[in-house]
Amino acid sequence: MNNVDVMAKNHFTSLIGAELEYYGADEAERTFMVDGVVFLVREDPDDGYRSYMDTVTYDLSESIFFREPVATVVIEEYDGTNEDDDGWNSTACKGFRLVDSKDGHVWLQFGTNNYDDYYPCFIFRHSAKAPER
Repeated sequence: MNNVDVMAKNHFTSLIGAELEYYGADEAERTFMVDGVVFLVREDPDDGYRSYMDTVTYDLSESIFFREPVATVVIEEYDGTNEDDDGWNSTACKGFRLVDSKDGHVWLQFGTNNYDDYYPCFIFRHSAKAPER
């Protein structure tokens, strides 16, 4: 891991538990923006046929986000062993999620899903909120 990756990882982990402005995510690029900073979630390139999450680093790509924040979120680190099944096999996941500070909606979840112990897989799932009526 290079110095920029270490700095980005330390920056990201320092944000755990803080309320942040969320500008959205780009699932294809595996990027998201909070408080004006774009982060990239990388899959471990050396896993072979398995795929674990590698790290969170800064991203300078051309990902497109909302101009205004869509929510205020809190970044949570979690180990799904104590979770209720949410249809995404989250009970077997370990990673991070961005949770809406108003209503608990999970906007983004990323990490490693270990649902069968033999083929863990990298996940990066954005879930838009249904519009209010």
